[in-house]
Amino acid sequence: MKKLLALWLCLLIASSARATEAPDFNLPGLSGERVQLTALLKKGPVLLDFWATWCKPCIKAMPKLEEIHAKYADRGLTVLGVNEDGPRGQNRIRPFLRGRNITFPIAIDADGSVMKRMQVRALPTTILIAPDREIVLREAGLSDGKAIIDALEILLPEKKVLEKKEASEKKETPEKEETPDESK
Repeated sequence: MKKLLALWLCLLIASSARATEAPDFNLPGLSGERVQLTALLKKGPVLLDFWATWCKPCIKAMPKLEEIHAKYADRGLTVLGVNEDGPRGQNRIRPFLRGRNITFPIAIDADGSVMKRMQVRALPTTILIAPDREIVLREAGLSDGKAIIDALEILLPEKKVLEKKEASEKKETPEKEETPDESK
């Protein structure tokens, strides 16, 4: 029994030590555009939220995701909602979102193929992907967002120090006032 437990622990450690690479996808966006993971990752990390309109925990999670989107978008994070309502539920998405003040983009995984390739087994599931395609964090079920925020604080750089320095230099350097030429 001890050997079996030791073997199980070794397998668990070995499998968790291996980085998992996110597979690329190209889905239709709610606004008609195509949403490709590779293109999003060029801008920075991507936080995928797999959800459905009928999923109560998904609905409860959305305000926190909107808060994360608002806080980290200017640091390069893309939050992308991946809807899993299926082909029959697509007509419910827009009315569902209208009254919820969701500003992050939504992609439609009508056939569930991205959900399968990302190995999502429950809704909601949130997956944080680094720009090198490594899956940094995976949370299934309703989350308070703390683990996501902790990971983002490590993954995302602060706003460029240079931009702050340039802005402060502009404030400190007064513009020269034009004085009339005294030689006249």
